[in-house]
Amino acid sequence: MTTIDLARSGSHLVRSSVLSFVISFVPAVIVAEKMVGPPSEPDHQQVVLCDHDPCDADRPSAAAAAMVDHLVGQGLRCTVRPRLTDTVVVEWLGGEAAVLPFDEALEVAAHRRGWLRSYCVPGAGR
Repeated sequence: MTTIDLARSGSHLVRSSVLSFVISFVPAVIVAEKMVGPPSEPDHQQVVLCDHDPCDADRPSAAAAAMVDHLVGQGLRCTVRPRLTDTVVVEWLGGEAAVLPFDEALEVAAHRRGWLRSYCVPGAGR
C-alpha cells in the first residue's frame, strides 16, 4: 500500500465515523428534548404595585421622575444611559425612589429589588 492509498482509506474511515456519530446523535437529542419538555408555567405571578399600577421596568414611577426633576433642578444632568457616578436614582419595587451611590445601586439591581432609573452627573440641563 502506498501513502496515498493509506490516506484515502484513513479519510474514508474518518468520514464514516463522523457520519455515524451525527446519525446517532441527532435522534438522541430529539428524544431527550421530548422527555424533558418545555419549562412549565408558574402557577401564579407576583405583581408588585407602583403608584397603584403594576411596576414597569420601562416606565419610571412618579416618585422616580420627581427625584430626577429635583436633581436636575440642583444643576445635575441626568440620563438613562449608564455612567460611572455616585448619584444614581433607584426606584424600589414598591415605587419609592432614592439616590444611591453607584455600588449600592448595582447591588439593588443585581438582587432585583428595584430599577436604576437615572444616572446624574454635574452639568446643566437634562
